[in-house]
Amino acid sequence: MLLWACGGVAAPTVAPTNPTSVAAVPSTQPSSTALPVVVVPTGVPTSATTAAPATTATPTIITTNGGRPALARGALTKRPLMAMIDNHPDAYPQTGLDEAALVFEALAEYGVTRYMAIYAPEIKPVEGNIGPIRSARLYFVQWAMGFQAVYTHAGGSPAGLERLTSDDNTLVIDIDLVTLEDRGIFDYSRRDRNRLAPHNLYSSQPEIERYVADRAAASADADVSEVGYLFAADNPALGRANPVNRLRYYFLYPEAFVRWTYDSTTNQYFRFRGQTPHIDAVSGEQLSFKSVTVMEVQEAPIAGDPKGRIDQVVISEGSALVFANGTQIAATWRKDSEIGPLRFYDQQDAEIVFPAGPIWVAAVPSLSNVTTSE
Repeated sequence: MLLWACGGVAAPTVAPTNPTSVAAVPSTQPSSTALPVVVVPTGVPTSATTAAPATTATPTIITTNGGRPALARGALTKRPLMAMIDNHPDAYPQTGLDEAALVFEALAEYGVTRYMAIYAPEIKPVEGNIGPIRSARLYFVQWAMGFQAVYTHAGGSPAGLERLTSDDNTLVIDIDLVTLEDRGIFDYSRRDRNRLAPHNLYSSQPEIERYVADRAAASADADVSEVGYLFAADNPALGRANPVNRLRYYFLYPEAFVRWTYDSTTNQYFRFRGQTPHIDAVSGEQLSFKSVTVMEVQEAPIAGDPKGRIDQVVISEGSALVFANGTQIAATWRKDSEIGPLRFYDQQDAEIVFPAGPIWVAAVPSLSNVTTSE
């Protein structure tokens, strides 16, 4: 049976230093005892490097009574939710990254990264706030298009906003919370007055879904049958012979590094900003993910951009490293079009099968920025 949970040994906890005081949002979500459904093709192998099953495989329905979401291919019938989340120091600690099925981390500008969190309420409802919400970039938009997502952001780069406008809610449903605020519309977001703007804008699953119902109902349907990844039950035994217990990478500056530690007891990776545990503002718990993927992405400054923005080539292919079950796997990432999904393949060109649970993806300029020892 496929399993995913935070069970076993509890994650280390650190008390939040600046918990958000954003007012609670009335929930329209199912109760926590609801049984979210994940669809996984029959015969998915347990090895993280074994070839993917044929696309004609009959899905097997597997349920769980809570726990961490896995964005399994075939599980969705509705667009997933995506939100741009701030990573400026004034945004610490963030809220809702611990509920995401998938998180992208990539550079914005001046060495500061930004997150794009992906939520699948059909698999696991999102409880509480998401944020702080920040602005879009073209490459984040292009990643989001491959997931057919409801894409929530707060403004964006000229190229990102232009692409969203031209898309006209086709590949993604565009929710620009700053534009709505400028029009005096505050039905889908809130500001935390205890935090400095612009690092204080929050939304939630009920608010995002209400926007779709109110303003984008005609675009709500999309073919999401190919959205997601292949998963198998935990197999920490894969890493027993020569486990990779530590992972470290940086984006531009070596001193501004991210660190992950692997816990074989829970088969999870725990995230640090430098030497400091990365915590959620509400739960106070350290962020943990079942797997961490680092992909090498070409990037360059945008000529003449007054804010020093960069561009990244994400419709292409490149090298990647997948850390799962205590192992390191050399991989290749591919995305052949805006609507095309982002996929990961091993050295035998078989699609990677991840341990069931949330995935963290970091896009760095070079894999030489990655080390596995300290």
